[in-house]
Amino acid sequence: MLNIFIVILVDMIGFGIMIPIFAYYVMQLGGGPETATLLMGLYSLAMFISAPLLGRLSDYYGRKPILMLSMFGACLGYILLAFADTLWMIALSRLLSGCMAGNIAAAQAYIADITDDSNRAKGMGMIGAAFGLGFVIGPAVGSIMAGDDFANANFFLPALSSAALSLISFLGIVFFLKESLSKEDLASSKLKTRVTQWSAIKTILSRRILLLIIGCGVLFNLAAGLFEAIFPIWTRDLGLISGPQGLAPMLLVSGLTLAAVQGGLVGKLSKKFGEHKLLKFSSWLYAVSMLLMIYTGSKQIYWAVLVAMSMQAASTGLMTTCIQSLISQKAGANEKGSVMGVFSSLGTLARTIATFSTGFIYVGFGMQSPLILAICSIIALFFVALAIQRQWFASNMQNSSL
Repeated sequence: MLNIFIVILVDMIGFGIMIPIFAYYVMQLGGGPETATLLMGLYSLAMFISAPLLGRLSDYYGRKPILMLSMFGACLGYILLAFADTLWMIALSRLLSGCMAGNIAAAQAYIADITDDSNRAKGMGMIGAAFGLGFVIGPAVGSIMAGDDFANANFFLPALSSAALSLISFLGIVFFLKESLSKEDLASSKLKTRVTQWSAIKTILSRRILLLIIGCGVLFNLAAGLFEAIFPIWTRDLGLISGPQGLAPMLLVSGLTLAAVQGGLVGKLSKKFGEHKLLKFSSWLYAVSMLLMIYTGSKQIYWAVLVAMSMQAASTGLMTTCIQSLISQKAGANEKGSVMGVFSSLGTLARTIATFSTGFIYVGFGMQSPLILAICSIIALFFVALAIQRQWFASNMQNSSL
C-alpha cells in the first residue's frame, strides 16, 4: 500500500503546483473569470469521459498498465502547458491532462484490490492523504514559484516542475508498483461481456444503493467545483492577497488538515462511529465552514478565513473517504474498476458543470454566490446520506433474514 501511496503523492504534488496559479495564468493571457473557470472545466470534462474507460480497462488489462499510460500522458500535458502562449494551447493541455487524470478510478480500484472491508476506509484514506499532502506541498511550491506579483507571475517553471514530477511517478509505477490483480482475476474480467460506457453507467445506476452513494459524490463535487475553481479569484478580489504567494498559507493550512484527517483520523473515527454517521456530520461541518468563510472573507479577517478553510478541509476529508469506502463495499469483486470509474466519472461531470458555470455565476450574481450554492448542494447531500443509511440497514436486515 505504501508504494501506491508514494506514486499518487508525487503525481498530486505535480498537479497541486498548478492549482493556485492556473486562473492567473489564463487572466495574464487576456481571459476573465468566466474564461478561467471555463478552461478549468475542460480538465474535468476530459476526466469525466476518461475515468470509466480507464477504470474498465484496468479491470481487463490490469491496474499497472493503465496507471503507467496515464502518468506518461500527464507529463506531456504539463509540457504543453509550460510552452502555452495562447488560450487555445492552454485548452488543449487541459484536455490532455484531464484525460490522463481518469486514472484515479484505477488507483481507487488498486486500493480496493489490496484491502478488505475491515481496512478499506483506511486504504481509501491513504489515497485521500496523498491528495492532501499533494495539496500541501504542490500549491505552496507553485505559489512561491509564481511570485508575489499578479502582473509578472512566472508560470513556465511551475508547469515544467509538474511535468517532471509526473515523469517520476511514471518511473515509480514501472519499477516499484506490483500488479494488484491476479491472472485469474484478469482472465475472469476478460471473459465477461464488454459493455459500452453508457451501458455500464445505466447498469450500475439501476442499483438503488449505488445510485444514492454516487448521488452523494455528485453533490459533493458540485459544491467543490463551485468553490475551488473561483477561490483564487475570490481571494484576490476581496483583497485578502496581493499576489499568488499569498495563497500559500491558506492552501498549506487546508492541505495539512486534509492530510491529517485522511492519513489517520478518518480510519479511527470510521471504526468508532461508522461511515454513515461520519458522512452526515461532515456535511454539516462543511456547510458551517462555508458560511464562516463568506462572513470572514467579506470582513477581510485573514486568520478567520484560515480557520474556516481548515474546517472545510476536515469535512472534505471525512466526507470523501466515507463515500469512497461505502461504494467500494457495495461493488462486486470483478466490477470494482467499473464501479469506481462510473463513480469518479459522474462526480467529475458534476464538478465540470460547476466549474464551467462558477465564473459566470461569480460575475453575474456576486462574488459570494458560488459559495452559497455550494452550501445548498451540501445540505442536499445530508438528506441523501440519510436515505443511504436507511437503505443500507434495510438491505442488511433483509439479507440476515434469508
